[in-house]
Amino acid sequence: GSNTGDLYIFFKSIDIKLHYYAIEPGLYEYKSLLKNHNLNFDSKINSKCCQLALSNLDCEKTFFYAPNNADSSLMKPPEYDFEYKTQAKKLDTFLEENKIKGKKIKLLKLEAEGLEIEVLEGAIESLKNIEFIAADLGPERGLNQENTIVECSNILFKNNFEMIFFNSHRTTALFKNKILK
Repeated sequence: GSNTGDLYIFFKSIDIKLHYYAIEPGLYEYKSLLKNHNLNFDSKINSKCCQLALSNLDCEKTFFYAPNNADSSLMKPPEYDFEYKTQAKKLDTFLEENKIKGKKIKLLKLEAEGLEIEVLEGAIESLKNIEFIAADLGPERGLNQENTIVECSNILFKNNFEMIFFNSHRTTALFKNKILK
């Protein structure tokens, strides 16, 4: 998820020209995201905000909302405030609907609070067009709070990615597509 748009704010601060798509299913986070994007005056960034979740299916799903500890997810966490229905889409579907399918994507920020495996499963057709994936793979998956590093890495390795950076403190990784230059 995009959360409140920190990455957008960073890109804006370095005055870079790009297309930026922010996907965030959280209620409060999405409102903050919109406010940050509405500060888009005098920017080279062409941005679009979408309130939905990425997954491996195109359907409505239950979203377990835990804004205070940033653990909101489509997968039930140990603690959450409340649940609600949200639209879920495969990244492949999202890219097709937004006429991005087949175009080169410089960076995918993968942070789905334990649902990273399903997000990648819903992006299999599009992975070949993504140059870098920055992934948060820490212990956030479901009630047992498992990490997703092994499964996500294996999916990416099978799709021509290599890990070029790993932060063991936060269990984050940067992957590079070996075929895209």
